[in-house]
Amino acid sequence: MLDLRESWTRYLQAHRFRGIVVGWAVAIACDVAFGSARLDFPFSGSGSSATPLRHEVPLALAVLAVGGLGSAMDSLEEAAARGFRRVEISFLVGAVSVAAVLLVAAEAFVSPVETVLLLLRGLLIWAGLALLSGRVWGWRFSWILPLATLFPLTYWQVDGLGRFRWWDWTDQPGYSIPCWGIAIGSLLVGGGAMALTPWRVSRLRRLFQRSG
Repeated sequence: MLDLRESWTRYLQAHRFRGIVVGWAVAIACDVAFGSARLDFPFSGSGSSATPLRHEVPLALAVLAVGGLGSAMDSLEEAAARGFRRVEISFLVGAVSVAAVLLVAAEAFVSPVETVLLLLRGLLIWAGLALLSGRVWGWRFSWILPLATLFPLTYWQVDGLGRFRWWDWTDQPGYSIPCWGIAIGSLLVGGGAMALTPWRVSRLRRLFQRSG
């Protein structure tokens, strides 16, 4: 028990957990104070896209949670043993769960259940994309793919009939089945990216080379 506690303490210190907590606090404070404020983005139709700030807050929470996997010892950690991997995965699941709890707590008294579901769905989608981005470019750059989604989500969010497109998870109702399908797909892709550690990729390459 003492060794496990020490491992967690060292892990949290190396991964700047205090900074993550501060980032979450700022994001939640902005959600509570300015969640209803409309953000004007470039828009394919006339005028501009006016998206409530609270619809984008899950992006920040997800990126902070996944970005916490990065540390100054990334190269050593990628080659770590299974014990470390268990701590790492537990940290990730715990961080995303805490972000979800904070989001629900901030929205429960000001938004309907449908909006809360919409925000949780966005958190899961952006967490999956952040994992893929972090695996490709490094955990400190887990923001790249989530941030890149803002352009299609705001610029092309409405079709020719003025309806939100089926894939616009920031505006479709919280119960939208296609958008929840995107959430599941994003988590599967992110989980796969998380599992593809450099040593696993190297093992797969050797297997393909032998079979060839």
